[in-house]
Amino acid sequence: MAGAAAERQETGFVRAVKNSVKKNQGNPITLIAGKVVIEGVIDANKYTGRQESGSEPYTDVQLTVRVAGGKTKEINLSLKGEAAPSLAGGGLKGLESISPGIATRYMKAVRKHLVESVGLRRGDKVPDVYGRLSPAAKKKIVIGNKQMGGPIDYMYIGRMTVDSDYRPASNQLVLHGNLIPADEYADTHDLYFRLRARREDQRFDPDAKDPNGAPKVYGKSPSRGDSAGRIVVTDKPPANAITVRFS
Repeated sequence: MAGAAAERQETGFVRAVKNSVKKNQGNPITLIAGKVVIEGVIDANKYTGRQESGSEPYTDVQLTVRVAGGKTKEINLSLKGEAAPSLAGGGLKGLESISPGIATRYMKAVRKHLVESVGLRRGDKVPDVYGRLSPAAKKKIVIGNKQMGGPIDYMYIGRMTVDSDYRPASNQLVLHGNLIPADEYADTHDLYFRLRARREDQRFDPDAKDPNGAPKVYGKSPSRGDSAGRIVVTDKPPANAITVRFS
């Protein structure tokens, strides 16, 4: 359902922009969401690229904006629900491209904690594990880079069913959500890595490693063959979350 909800949000956002531009006879409109005002918007489309690793891209929607001299530029948006659990995720390869060594350090801390503090044994179910990101690291990771299908210019936080109001007298489209510059979002939120299984039947393997020698923690899924977990970034770990320290 999370995937269907995200698809609905992206579709609703794009439709709202396209319909408003059409009502303005193809001329640029001004998009307003929260405190952010973007002028010269002439189109919006779902991002169709991928990360170089093949994973889902950071960008969900691209706005096309007309700038000086009749040229255009793209503005990359990451769309999230008001209670969305994850903000970004690029896998080990993507995260390493932004902050070399960070994912490996996190995975080593996770494995050590699960073995020494939790007492997990081979074949046990692995709980989700969180690790707080440093200020410098979280800004890089929220914004992302081209290799990860970014960089992100703005986070859009709003309902999964997009509410909007087009005002023809002023050529303004008001979205009932919030656009927040990506760097500002990173500065004003505590962010955490979260490691979770890709498949329900993945279990703990203390010896599993990736090709670079970093711990994978998860063994291979008997049903689907997945042999690693997934790292995402969240700002809302549960009260009883298992957390690790890493630098």
